[in-house]
Amino acid sequence: MSVVLTWYGHSAFKLEAEGRAVLIDPFISGNPVATVNAEDVNAGTILLTHAHNDHVGDTVEIAKRNDAHVIATAELAAWIGSQGVTNAVGANHGGTVAFDGGSTKFVPAWHTSSYATDDGDVAPGVPAGHVVRFGGKTTYFAGDTALFLDMQLIGEEELD
Repeated sequence: MSVVLTWYGHSAFKLEAEGRAVLIDPFISGNPVATVNAEDVNAGTILLTHAHNDHVGDTVEIAKRNDAHVIATAELAAWIGSQGVTNAVGANHGGTVAFDGGSTKFVPAWHTSSYATDDGDVAPGVPAGHVVRFGGKTTYFAGDTALFLDMQLIGEEELD
């Protein structure tokens, strides 16, 4: 089975297989290289690596419009839920969350994680990478991270 990978610029990716779609870090609006509008992007699952605005991006709007599941670290998922998203699921490093057509395993990432709001910054949780199993393929999305030795272990996940 084939998986179509679309890059929307910066951190935003979409995986599509068998009529299902997964968005990762959907920063579309304000993304200078995005060739689509956030209103035209649809998915049943959204994965987030961390809370920076250029990764969370249009998550809340896309999730509400599609009744999508948002999967993120526990604190970030709770914050997304507080924004009116009813299907926010949280996990911690090492945890695996199943979604329609696949799963994601949370792995460490070395970065910061905060979100700028009109009321100031909020810091919902730590960053994470995702080892995504979807459409018969396994892909590693590091998000924003520094190079670190444990990436060797992530590489043992039989990535495609």
